[in-house]
Amino acid sequence: MIPTAMPAESPLLPILRQEIRAAGGQIPFARFLERCLYHPQHGYYNTERVKLGARGDFYTSAHAAPVFARLLARHFERRWQELGQPARFDLVELGPGDGSFAAELLPWIAKRFPEFSSHLHYTAIEQSAVLRARLQEKLVLLGARVRILETFPAANNEAGKFTGCVFANEFFDALPFHILVWRDGRWLERYVGLEKDNLAWREDTPSDAALEQQAQRLFASRRSEDRSLVRVAELCPAATQWIQAIAGSLVRGEVLIVDYGYLREEWQVGRFPEGSALAYREHQVREDLLASPGEQDLTAHVNFSQLIEAAERSGLRPQTPLPQPQSRFLIALAEPDQLQDVFAGCTSEQERQERAGLLKTLLLPQGMGETFRVLQLRKGM
Repeated sequence: MIPTAMPAESPLLPILRQEIRAAGGQIPFARFLERCLYHPQHGYYNTERVKLGARGDFYTSAHAAPVFARLLARHFERRWQELGQPARFDLVELGPGDGSFAAELLPWIAKRFPEFSSHLHYTAIEQSAVLRARLQEKLVLLGARVRILETFPAANNEAGKFTGCVFANEFFDALPFHILVWRDGRWLERYVGLEKDNLAWREDTPSDAALEQQAQRLFASRRSEDRSLVRVAELCPAATQWIQAIAGSLVRGEVLIVDYGYLREEWQVGRFPEGSALAYREHQVREDLLASPGEQDLTAHVNFSQLIEAAERSGLRPQTPLPQPQSRFLIALAEPDQLQDVFAGCTSEQERQERAGLLKTLLLPQGMGETFRVLQLRKGM
């Protein structure tokens, strides 16, 4: 009998074992996730393996280009008009991935809204060195008013201040998050430890007292019958930090967040009782978050209540009380020209049908239309 070959161990696993042992036997899941996604050599977003599109692990709305980009072009041009047509309008995209969105957006704006284009400056904020290199290749011909940065500009000098729009499409769902469990009348945190050499879950006192306070504020139910239930919640301090940084740099303009997520009230009435954290690989959902570290995407639904709370404390004002479905937001953008922009330039019926299919993906409930929500935050408008 020929022995079955054992699957190769992921290159990140020995590094994680060493860190777990050095930390006394366990690390918070947030640290595990950070290493899995962003380790300089073996993190998911820092390897050469394709993550996005048909050959990767998942799609984003940006891959429904040119439809998504053309609809958003009209939105950004409107914001420039509302701001009084400033001489410089900065569009800052967080986590642009492989640059599919910008590569469609910027040439279309130049063609469709030339006056706006002459005042537009685009900045991509991308942590991954691999993706920054791909962005450079894809955007190099778009001119000097395009820049690619690793980190968000600091607000402590004039170079870090700007007027315009910050665009975050599926950015906040990729930030490191802690997993907390409400059990026996108290909050516990999930850690990653070892059983022999295998990764294993642990539960212990929260690694930071602030996490328990935040969980109590964002998730605790006032209903006595809920206090005996076991519930799982994800906490993302980094999301609050990003909102604060954006608010500090944005002088006037908008923060446009597109993501899948929920509100506090939805969680409290039973949505995601086991938590929303998932892994993705080859367009398949994987429930084992500890498997193949560095080789699968790890994500959780965004807590929009947390983003709204952080925004209001930082001087940003939600345009609407609640985030709206992506379908409603995009339909409102498409109405003025009856989708002429979306189908402009089609050279065949097949191409027209392909764009119609992409549009359906963005709008229909069984696609992204209801799953994704849009949160618009404003400052000085």
